[in-house]
Amino acid sequence: MPTYDYNCPKCGTFEVYQSIKDKTLTVCPTCKSKKLTKLLSTGGGVIFSGSGFWETDYNRSKDYTSKKKSESAPAATPAATPAAKPATATPAPATPAAKPAGTTPSK
Repeated sequence: MPTYDYNCPKCGTFEVYQSIKDKTLTVCPTCKSKKLTKLLSTGGGVIFSGSGFWETDYNRSKDYTSKKKSESAPAATPAATPAAKPATATPAPATPAAKPAGTTPSK
């Protein structure tokens, strides 16, 4: 059942569990004041966690996989981590590949 918020000038704000078909309250159930107003509320938030949801089971985007790897990786202590070795291989120079003669560029 939905929760509706009401405001009474004497009692303050309170919540009432009502059916959607029920009429709006016009009298405060505590002090019987007839100046009761129904408030607009945002409702409850939904949190998708655990197994069985697209975000946790079927989403294979780069962002999701990188977050999953960072969360599941154990935190290394400085004493247990070996010293980083400098790279020994030099990168190949960036040159465009030669095109065969008689070919036209593709669109």
